[in-house]
Amino acid sequence: MFVALMGIVVALGAALVAGLAAHVAGRAISQQVRQDFREGSGLVSGIVGTLFAISVGLVVVAAWNQVNSATQTTSTEASNLVDVYWYSRSLPEPQRETIRRLADEYATTVIRQEWPLMAEQRTLSPAAWHSVEQLRAYFQTIEPSTSAASTRYGQAMTRMQAVLDARRARAQMADTGVPPLLWIALAGCGLIAVLPAIMCGGPVRKVHITMAAVVGGLVGMVLFLVYQLDFPFSGGVTISPTAFEQALDRFASIRSLGAG
Repeated sequence: MFVALMGIVVALGAALVAGLAAHVAGRAISQQVRQDFREGSGLVSGIVGTLFAISVGLVVVAAWNQVNSATQTTSTEASNLVDVYWYSRSLPEPQRETIRRLADEYATTVIRQEWPLMAEQRTLSPAAWHSVEQLRAYFQTIEPSTSAASTRYGQAMTRMQAVLDARRARAQMADTGVPPLLWIALAGCGLIAVLPAIMCGGPVRKVHITMAAVVGGLVGMVLFLVYQLDFPFSGGVTISPTAFEQALDRFASIRSLGAG
């Protein structure tokens, strides 16, 4: 709701600025000059507007794919952690309880500390890294005594490695957004797309100002949308830690089953 209100505020602000600029241009520039500008800039304005629309479309698609990839990566990390927890059922004490405690600690740290940190600083929590590294290190101390135990251990190690791989991918996604150079290009194309509406207004002042405000508001809203999709864990369309919350629920269910 807050993001939607911010989008409306940004669009209205951009519309207001464009409308005021059109009002000033209408008073400062003669009708003949504006007519000449309108006749000479039509082709360039059309090309720039098309490039702006294409660029925004490509960025929005890429950003949305990034959000989907980050969602899938988070689900993969949490589901493999649940499989690691399942493996603990086959272990004797105290190994079983140690694996469960470390997995619980990691998931809880991710939810309570790491997710807010990703939203604010676009980085992962050192405490969560410590927890998952402890879990990985403890796996190395387990020595299976039978061939069946070795098979289960190998499968669990594969799941543990998948958790780490997904976590590294999530770390990269948390800090990857639209490159600054592309932002400059988008802002520049957006400005050039608005200029004809400001400079080339017709003789009717109200129509001139209204058209400039509409174009300015649309450009402002589009750029705001791109900004909100920029980072999947800290923008307006953020990914929640639901997968890890569900993992904690699964941990409780597995624990209630006892030993395997």
